[in-house]
Amino acid sequence: MAAEAAVSRATGARRVVLITGANSGIGLALCERILSEDNQIHLCMACRNMQKAEAAKSELQLTHPGADISLLKIDVGNIHSVIQAAKEIRQRYQHVDYLYLNAGIMPNPRFNLKAFLSNLLSRKVFIMFQTGQGLLTQEDWLTDDGLQQVFMTNVFGHFLLIRNLEPVLGQAGCTSQVVWTSSSNARKSAFNLTDYQHSQGQESYSSSKYATDLLSVGLNKHYNSKVADSCIHKLVYSEPLQWNRSIGLVVHSEARVTGPNGEIP
Repeated sequence: MAAEAAVSRATGARRVVLITGANSGIGLALCERILSEDNQIHLCMACRNMQKAEAAKSELQLTHPGADISLLKIDVGNIHSVIQAAKEIRQRYQHVDYLYLNAGIMPNPRFNLKAFLSNLLSRKVFIMFQTGQGLLTQEDWLTDDGLQQVFMTNVFGHFLLIRNLEPVLGQAGCTSQVVWTSSSNARKSAFNLTDYQHSQGQESYSSSKYATDLLSVGLNKHYNSKVADSCIHKLVYSEPLQWNRSIGLVVHSEARVTGPNGEIP
């Protein structure tokens, strides 16, 4: 509790930016970009592997001396870990200004010989050769909580985090923004509402990213109807997952998930 109180005092009037999956890839590049734009913020790096988080923090402090950075342990693929982390965040901060939901997993794709042979004799053969759709399959597995791992990590874990952080998001007079990392690989064709965990499908990653887009729309409507100072965006990137840290962050059309009619761009 003493450490939490110290963090709370240190943040003071600083804006609080919390990023999940912040120790590598897009998350780490995002940390660097934000600190380059504003070194007066308090940055909370929420990560699963604390050893890697410590290394990433040290790297950031080399390029941004004096940066106000703290670490938080969270595994968005585990319900208990998410709830515990949310509790710690509420104890540390009176308000979270920016919440970046970036952590996620993408199972290694494998060539689907059965689908390839099947599509050769169907009308899908032209689409298959044009887009590669259906040629790759992704293996998924169950978590200890009984949920599909990709769905839990990419979708439900972050949804649970948002709901548990409501007391420190979008308070009267204080704007909160939630940015959920989406993907150009989010395809409606991969998502099925009757199998939203994608336990019966072979494109769990695409399904999960489309699900986050749908959730973003719903959450935006939900929170904006209650608290004027809330906004949920999506950050879109393209596969393959290559990141040029000298270029920095690219946000798709500064894309707010909802247009005037709540549509997905």
